[in-house]
Amino acid sequence: MAGLRAVDDPARVHAVVVGVERYPRHSGWDLPGAVDDALRFHRWLRKGGVPEANVQLLLAPGEDSRVRLDALAGELTWRQTWTRDLLMDAFTEGLDGRTGDLLYVFWGSHGVLGQGDRRLLLCPDASPKDKRCVDTANLMEYLQRDDLGGFGQQVLLFDACAAFLEHHNQSTGPAVAGFPTVRRRRVEQFALCAAAPGQVAENDPALRSGVFSNAMLDWLETNAADLRPDLAALVAHVRAETPEVQTPVSIEVRALDGSREQLVWPGRAPLPPSTDRSRLALALHDALGDADLRARCVEHLAVQCPGADLGACPSDERIAHALLTVERAMAALVEVVHTRNRRAADQLLALGRTHGVPGLLSPLEHRSLRESFGRVPQLPPTARVIAAVRAAQPLGKAWLPPPTAQERDGPSVDQLMACVEHFEELTGGQSVAHPGRQLVPAVVRFTELLAALVPALRRELHEWADRVAHRLGVDDGGLAERRAEALAWPDSLGPAACLPRVLAQLDAAPVDPADDEDDRYTCVMWVDTGAGDLVQAAEQSIEPLSSRGVVRRIKRTVKLLRAETEETPVVEILLQPDAVQLPVDAWNGADDGDALPYLLGVEWATALRCAPLADAEQEEQRQEGLKNRRAGRHNDTVVFLDDGHAKGYTGYGALMADVRAARAVVRAGPDGRDRLVQAALRLGYPVVLWDRQAPSQVPDAHFDALSPERAVDGLPWRIRDYRAQACMNPAAHPVCPAALLESADRPLPPVLSLTGLADPAARSDSPEATR
Repeated sequence: MAGLRAVDDPARVHAVVVGVERYPRHSGWDLPGAVDDALRFHRWLRKGGVPEANVQLLLAPGEDSRVRLDALAGELTWRQTWTRDLLMDAFTEGLDGRTGDLLYVFWGSHGVLGQGDRRLLLCPDASPKDKRCVDTANLMEYLQRDDLGGFGQQVLLFDACAAFLEHHNQSTGPAVAGFPTVRRRRVEQFALCAAAPGQVAENDPALRSGVFSNAMLDWLETNAADLRPDLAALVAHVRAETPEVQTPVSIEVRALDGSREQLVWPGRAPLPPSTDRSRLALALHDALGDADLRARCVEHLAVQCPGADLGACPSDERIAHALLTVERAMAALVEVVHTRNRRAADQLLALGRTHGVPGLLSPLEHRSLRESFGRVPQLPPTARVIAAVRAAQPLGKAWLPPPTAQERDGPSVDQLMACVEHFEELTGGQSVAHPGRQLVPAVVRFTELLAALVPALRRELHEWADRVAHRLGVDDGGLAERRAEALAWPDSLGPAACLPRVLAQLDAAPVDPADDEDDRYTCVMWVDTGAGDLVQAAEQSIEPLSSRGVVRRIKRTVKLLRAETEETPVVEILLQPDAVQLPVDAWNGADDGDALPYLLGVEWATALRCAPLADAEQEEQRQEGLKNRRAGRHNDTVVFLDDGHAKGYTGYGALMADVRAARAVVRAGPDGRDRLVQAALRLGYPVVLWDRQAPSQVPDAHFDALSPERAVDGLPWRIRDYRAQACMNPAAHPVCPAALLESADRPLPPVLSLTGLADPAARSDSPEATR
């Protein structure tokens, strides 16, 4: 780990210091001592010569702390901070105009672990049903903003839990506020966190201090009066001071040499802390109260994990010690328990994640996976395995499987198992929708991606994943979504099979003055069974259809295709470039007297496609852009376009600035929205998302419910689900989403003279006239 560079002038050091002690909306979360820790850090800075004006001290004090703060009036400057917005303002506005060499951030509050192991800091206005918070990773990214003067070195210290959401006994998920998207620069950052994923950061009520903060501040006050701590020595001290009173400390480092690593200390010790054993022994006493179940568990452990050395009648303490130290012992135990007592199995799994038990898979699961790989005559090429590794990484951590001697030979079984064992360490978080249920862990995501790559192994790997997911208590819907994403994922690696689709090729028909309905469209239906080839549907219309007629035609075509493929297809609507604003998803196919509507965008996952541009050269360039950008659609780079981008060439520049970006989200109001949608369309963005009816520019978090940064292939389904919820509760679902999903490798039908179909003279020459 590289050290901090010298800072000659303390006036070049700035800091944001946060202490959240009181939670007014839920007094049960009050955290006595958080203000004291923040003040102690403030004193260390001031003794080192940092000017008072350089420190933003943001406190949410309890009554006792408020009395002490009032007594210090005139000696320090602090701000009473009761909302998330005020905390975020310290970073978005409070640093504007400041410049320096070194920035410190100290933050003491409650915290939780979000999806994808994201560390979330609970703000003072949080409550159990409204967990208002900020994301530490998002904060670190924002502090890399290129308009921030100096601060090339940044040290961030977070004393907060990383507990799973069920620790708060509420079903609602976190309400994360995102910092603005910024252009980033290279910044050297060091971050030290008080707890590993799933763990609680202890608070010492006698000291009125966090255990982590007390150990850290003891060292800083003694060894770093010059404000330039030896970071390696600081880490070593925290390691030495915390093991007996707190579960292992997780240290996440973006080292000052630009690399990134994660360290977890202490490692798996021969003798786990007695508090860990006692807590687990108590859970075992409850889980194994049935004598028959206990005997079965002991026998299974003896066979599968002989290294546990349990003996004939082991005590709960002895079993707990084996589960904490013997690889795969906990998984083997849960293998038996979950068939008889799901609640007890879930409790054991949660304790296992908290205490870092070795091995997510049981010996049987690990062995059967190796045997499956060994039975396949041809494993996927190394390049595709590496692509699967990258796709399965939850936070993009840089790790690749061991290299092969000759890449053309493909990976060996040992190398695939090395990938599996790496991913076992990433156990996954908890489901917000289903509290207490685990999200799909990385190892299962990886095997699902391998299943998509190796058809001969697909059924076997799917059955293996079903068994593992059931034992781990993984949410069934989560596994189904990951599986669908995995099956669609190989599209990004080259030509491959895709999901079935129904494509409706629409164009506005000439208006007949004698017709009561003015929304008439020529409609040619196409189907793709999943092989990638479009063929015209059996049923066609030579007369223009109303919007209701189009929905009914799609309904019949979907029904026929589903009967053939046994899968629900995606519905694609092919429109002329200047008609993508057409609200086709809201078209209703029901009769006026029907009790229920039949809304196109609610009945099926629906996406828009764009017909070729009239200018052949522009269309060629657009297709090239689609091909290049779609290959990278699995990264989460999103270009957000607001009202300011509609002026001059700003939007064009933003869309062209990052050649990897495959997603454009238009947040502009109606004056600039159409122009920006058309710009993204013409520049070959395969994913364009906007709100069709927003009366003005929408807030930054407007599209969060649709998760545009998540898997592209799942976006039509997420939008369909959102539209259904909007029917149920419109006030809570204000977005009217429209999504253009283009693909250079999923062909469009040939260009037809659609507008001529209503002309009787044209019908005799039309290939559709006899259908």
